[in-house]
Amino acid sequence: MPRRGYWIECIPYKDANELASELHCHNVQHGSPSDAHNTTHAHSYKAILSVLPELQAVAHSPDQAIERLRRKLRALGRYYRMKGRALPDSENPVTPPSKFRSVQGWMSVYLQYCDRAANRRSN
Repeated sequence: MPRRGYWIECIPYKDANELASELHCHNVQHGSPSDAHNTTHAHSYKAILSVLPELQAVAHSPDQAIERLRRKLRALGRYYRMKGRALPDSENPVTPPSKFRSVQGWMSVYLQYCDRAANRRSN
């Protein structure tokens, strides 16, 4: 069975609208925008596939974001098979990427991806 493995990075995430509204509320309550950015807390998480950074998912918890990204990866795998393309090569399971290591709340998870359709064709 063809297997590939990819690192998923998950970080706390705020979209621009959410951050702007929190900054506005803070300014109305406290009058000082200087420390407003440091007082906000993340309400959602973004999961990013390191080899395909355009493939992203946002959810209210890291588990949900990672699961959504896994579903997107499965769909992308089906699409690639339809088009005769292959997913990118596997990443090293021993060394996680360090792109977001400086972000507080960052985590990385190694995902083993099994191509079930390719397995069915080979049997």
